[in-house]
Amino acid sequence: MTVHYFLIASLALLKICRAELTQLQYSDPAPPRRADGRRPFYIIGHMVNSVEEIDQFLRQGSNALEADIEFAENGTVVGTYHGMPCDCFRGCFKRTPISKFLDHLRNVTSMRDSRFRGQMSLLFLDLKTTKLSKSAKPVAGVTLAYHLVKHLWKDVHPRYRMNVLLSIGYVKDRDVTRGAISYLMKKGHGALLRNIGFDVGMNDPLKSIARMYKKLRINGHRWQGDGLSNCLRFIMPLDRLKAAVKLRDSESGYIDKVYHWTIDLPFYIAKSVRLGVDGIITNQPHNVLGVVTSIFFQKRLKVATMKDSPWQRFRRSPQEVLEDEGNNDTNIVAGGDETPSE
Repeated sequence: MTVHYFLIASLALLKICRAELTQLQYSDPAPPRRADGRRPFYIIGHMVNSVEEIDQFLRQGSNALEADIEFAENGTVVGTYHGMPCDCFRGCFKRTPISKFLDHLRNVTSMRDSRFRGQMSLLFLDLKTTKLSKSAKPVAGVTLAYHLVKHLWKDVHPRYRMNVLLSIGYVKDRDVTRGAISYLMKKGHGALLRNIGFDVGMNDPLKSIARMYKKLRINGHRWQGDGLSNCLRFIMPLDRLKAAVKLRDSESGYIDKVYHWTIDLPFYIAKSVRLGVDGIITNQPHNVLGVVTSIFFQKRLKVATMKDSPWQRFRRSPQEVLEDEGNNDTNIVAGGDETPSE
């Protein structure tokens, strides 16, 4: 950790751990629901940990990318890396320094002459912080937020500023979230909170996650996922995912968007879509694109773009719920067994 990072992180750590965050008030109102009523859908490319994979997955139709973020023992963000075990038929060991990864992503998606400008609207960061010590977790949030400001959002017009989903593993990792928010607020970047969303990515009880958000005073921008590696999807029941969708559809539930992971084959992608999810993490984005734009779903779904807010909640109508339940009689959705396309 450089002296600059150490001073930033130490200052934040002292302040963060002694006080609760103020209530997050989002100044940007949710955009009105589109006249056609279709729900924006997120095709989330999985385990995109190299600059080559950024371009590859965007070419294949992804409008969101998921990357795995590793941290040093003291909490300093290092870069992208997953490691073993990982999904079947994927390389587990690709890694990229965080500054290089974010710089490339900004250059191909957010600048005036970017080749994928307007296509990608969400960067999903899977934060590998569970093994960090309690004191290192806020440091992780601070140093990550610092890099987002410096490398992803610098010199980007607000209209094309990338939205970022901070996905911690478990409720016990909440100080990572706290650290990132506190850094942005204390360093005068509060306006950037409109581009930040939150997730607890593993399988903590939904009630525990709801309590965490209440304690952190976060009242919006909340995603919730459920799933398992594509190698083991066939053993994962759908009860928790269905409960998350039900909370999303309710008036009082904490969830704004629901995603399913990791689904690769068209047959199972369609089953997942019929559960009412807002996005799918996949190794095969072209398969998800084909399903979402097919005659079966094109009247209900649209591929999300930068014009769509990833924080806006779209509830299903009672009729849509009945249709989905009638077309989905399974309690298991398998993953896939295809190798990623080049």
